[in-house]
Amino acid sequence: MMKSYSDETIKKLAETLLGNTLAYNWLAENAYNELLVLASLIRGKKESLRWLMENKYPELGAFGNAVLGDKNAFEWLLKNKVALWALTAHAGDGDKNAMKILLDKKLSAYVFLAQAIQKLNDSDQMGDLEAAHKFQG
Repeated sequence: MMKSYSDETIKKLAETLLGNTLAYNWLAENAYNELLVLASLIRGKKESLRWLMENKYPELGAFGNAVLGDKNAFEWLLKNKVALWALTAHAGDGDKNAMKILLDKKLSAYVFLAQAIQKLNDSDQMGDLEAAHKFQG
């Protein structure tokens, strides 16, 4: 069963991606280790995908890899009906339609996450898909 996250938690993930130490500490103190690992995957730490898969967070592994441009991971999100993560990955990649859907549905935390991903992308702080493990859902 997939875990759902509060808006506050998703915003802390976005802030962590942008280097906010207080947000990182908040996630750690509230036992969101999987989101800390997701942030490290997006920033290019190879072992992160394996950890997410072994600890039964395939949707986060797929999201992280989809953000890095892995088409298989994105297809897995769609096939497994993880639409919110798929939309956020697309919006983070600059897809204006995906961003519009997030905005229309008033999913502000996921809009913020997508914007954080865009900032990482624009500042070249994302991981490299070639260096990451390929997603095998």
